Amino acid sequence: MFRIHLALAAMTALMLALAAPAMAAKLTISGDVTYRERIALPAGAALSVALVDLQSPQAERVSATAPIAARGQVPLTFTLNVDDGVIEPGRFYGLIAEIVASDGAVWFRSPSPYPLDLADLAAPILITVNFAGRIETPEPAPPPILDVTWQAEVLAGKPVLRGPAPSLSIARDQRAGGRGGCNSWFAQAAMNGEALAFSAVAATRMACLSDEMNAQEQSFFAALAATRFWKLRDDRLVLVDAAGAELAVFGKSRF
Repeated sequence: MFRIHLALAAMTALMLALAAPAMAAKLTISGDVTYRERIALPAGAALSVALVDLQSPQAERVSATAPIAARGQVPLTFTLNVDDGVIEPGRFYGLIAEIVASDGAVWFRSPSPYPLDLADLAAPILITVNFAGRIETPEPAPPPILDVTWQAEVLAGKPVLRGPAPSLSIARDQRAGGRGGCNSWFAQAAMNGEALAFSAVAATRMACLSDEMNAQEQSFFAALAATRFWKLRDDRLVLVDAAGAELAVFGKSRF
């Protein structure tokens, strides 16, 4: 009777063992992710690593995401725990890594899946990701002489005459204009760094009150035509010709 019970118990245990699903084995994949660009990661960025089928890399088998320390530096270490139930015999697998900002923008991504040798997970894994984001570069500050009304103080080495002084103003769209002393004038400026030139001047045709004022206005227009560079000295604008000679000196208008 004891032997019958023992045989039944053994058979029951065998049936339960056959009926129970086999415990899946865990695979641990560890490695590092790096990039070559000298770019600081944004605060709140996260590293994501996914296991993909190389025959169908868009289909992720398993993935993991972890935040990166605010002061984290590459290489970034990752560990991916994989249930071998997702591994199909005869298939080839790889890893894709991404570094994603807190707003979801991808900053870095693998150019292609990193081939994985599942038979040798102890081999070093180093995934190099490429920059895929966009760096916002601030617009350069406009030259400090723009959007200012400059009033002539010296023309051709001589102080300007008393009375309405020649003036100059250059807008951000590089339209230039002002007063010649007797007439309003307009021109187009061309600026590139400290290089400066003016197109031919268009002016009104009002008569000057004196020959001296007329000569000063013509000297001013000639200075504009000869200008090739500009510089600031003691908060004053200086127009310079191609040989480096100073043509005119302006101060900021008080009006």
